[in-house]
Amino acid sequence: MIYRALLEADFEKLPPALRAFHSAPGKRCAAGTMIVRHQSAFLAWLVGFPSAGERVPMRLDVAATDEEEVWTRWFGGVARSSTQRVENGLLMETVGPVRIGFQIQVCEKGMQFHSRHAWFWGIPVPLQIEASACGGDSSWEVEVKVAHVGSYRGMMAMQP
Repeated sequence: MIYRALLEADFEKLPPALRAFHSAPGKRCAAGTMIVRHQSAFLAWLVGFPSAGERVPMRLDVAATDEEEVWTRWFGGVARSSTQRVENGLLMETVGPVRIGFQIQVCEKGMQFHSRHAWFWGIPVPLQIEASACGGDSSWEVEVKVAHVGSYRGMMAMQP
């Protein structure tokens, strides 16, 4: 479980919904509804950001091993997949030719993600992403902001 390895003792401070989701072995799923906003429709299209909307259905499928997790995010009927692993104390997320290194911190209600490094085909790029996952007993709110591109925010719950 990469989040447990990355957060170490702080993992136990996560709210129950996030702790359960990030410690479930193998395959897991969550679903919810997002509000998706674009700052730049062109940049959103260029980077494959989800279509803008007020109640965009989202499903998250995660296939986890001890070393990595493959995350497939379905916005409406469109899938976007990435691979996450731990490298040098950062959560490294790879989407096609883009690699992003996130520092994760446990906060009062969940986790905060701050991009520290980003590369496109191995070339450093100034990509800024901020995200949070704040949970309770059975669900969590996620918010992702990509500078100059857009954001999405909504509630998620683990699915059987």
